[in-house]
Amino acid sequence: MTDRSTDGRPPAPPRPSARVDFGPGALVAAVAVLVLLLAAVLPWTGLGASGWEVVLGRPGVTGLPQLFGTLAVVFGVVGTAVCLLTGRWPAVFVTAAGCTITSVTGLWAIWSQNTSAGTGPGIGLWLALLAMIVLAVRWASYAFSRR
Repeated sequence: MTDRSTDGRPPAPPRPSARVDFGPGALVAAVAVLVLLLAAVLPWTGLGASGWEVVLGRPGVTGLPQLFGTLAVVFGVVGTAVCLLTGRWPAVFVTAAGCTITSVTGLWAIWSQNTSAGTGPGIGLWLALLAMIVLAVRWASYAFSRR
């Protein structure tokens, strides 16, 4: 016996869900955001500027760390929060792309601190980059697992 709807037609095939099931991987993303927020209070530059000072435009800080910090807040913190709260696939895809671009920008920011006058990048900048790489991998794995 076949399943038929009341009008005699076969039922429509199930549509793929636009929601993403994060499972235990959501905890990894949440911990990475906490590490990113911790990194924001640690020094990012040889001048001793913390991540928040870099994002807010402390004088003497070059543009790449400021761009990285801004993108990390937008995609790392806000994007991750939107993804975890909504579970929508388009948000996951945008956040995955944004975290990947932010990771590359973070590498450039570290490079710029190594080549400028000063003592190089601070521990906060390294932690922020590590957190962004973890977030990029986590969100990319969700974005490419859509069926």
